[in-house]
Parts: sequence; C-alpha cells; structure tokens
Amino acid sequence: MIKRPSRAIAAWLKNANPEETASIEVMEYALSIIINISLIIIIALGVGHSMGKYGETALALFSFILLRFFSGGVHIRSSFGCMATTIVLCLTIPRLPILNKAEMLIFTLICILLLLLFAPQVDSEAGFKPELKRLFKIISLCIVSSNLILWSSIISVSFLIQCLTLIPLKGDK
Repeated sequence: MIKRPSRAIAAWLKNANPEETASIEVMEYALSIIINISLIIIIALGVGHSMGKYGETALALFSFILLRFFSGGVHIRSSFGCMATTIVLCLTIPRLPILNKAEMLIFTLICILLLLLFAPQVDSEAGFKPELKRLFKIISLCIVSSNLILWSSIISVSFLIQCLTLIPLKGDK
C-alpha cells in the first residue's frame, strides 16, 4: 500500500537530481516511514474528530508515539498492520473507563519496571552506541514518570500499551 507511492516518489526525486540524492532504495525506505506516520496521524485524528474525541485521540496518539520513539518496541511486520493497530489503539484508549490515581500509579510502576528491564528495544542493525541506549532509557523513564505529575488516564493506558511492546516475543532476538 505504501511501497508503491514511496518508490514512485523516490524515483521522481532521483530523476530530478541524480547526483545529490541518496539511492532510490534509501529514499523509498525513508518515504515509507514518513507516509506511514502521516497516514496514522491524519486518519486517527480525523476519525477521532468525527467521533467527538479529537483532543483525547491526539493525547493517546502523541503520548504513544513519543514514548515509542525513545523506548522502541516490537514491530508489526507489515506497514498496513502497524497503521491499523496504532489507529485502532489510539481511537479505543479515549473510550476506556477513566482510571483512578491508584490505578494510574500501578500502570506507571509497571511501565517503569518494563522500561528498566527492556528499554530501549531497538533493531541491532541500528548501531546504537551504549551511551545512547542509556540516554534513551533515561528519557523513556522521565517521560513515563511525568504522568505522576499529569495524572492522565489516557496517558497511563497509552504508556502501558507501549511498554508492553517492549517485552520480547518468543522467537525474537
């Protein structure tokens, strides 16, 4: 779904400036990520708005994305699967019952434990330096701990779902 337009745009860019652009494959990969994230944001916020939950959907989406950027996590193999799962989660979270402070505290402590054990969960090919991994772990812990000040039920659930993606699945390296 995203591969074809990414390839077409990459080829167009390469033809427009062959000497100063990266390879078509590199641009296609980067463009597929940009298109995927853009579609997730546009669709989730559009549907959230039409259902009267724009702000709540935005909060769920951006808290999930922010923590995921620093903590990493298991990836769904297809871009469509990733997009559909993220959209459904971010549209569902605002419709869940509101947590009380005790429940939010429990969710936050579970997140902190999962982050300490598994974050950051990045591809081995990314070539992260050990110092950068420590920094991303600390940033992830700070992001999650911020909800001890904000006390947002939506953020608590978003963070917990994201932290659950840190647990290595059977067969993952």
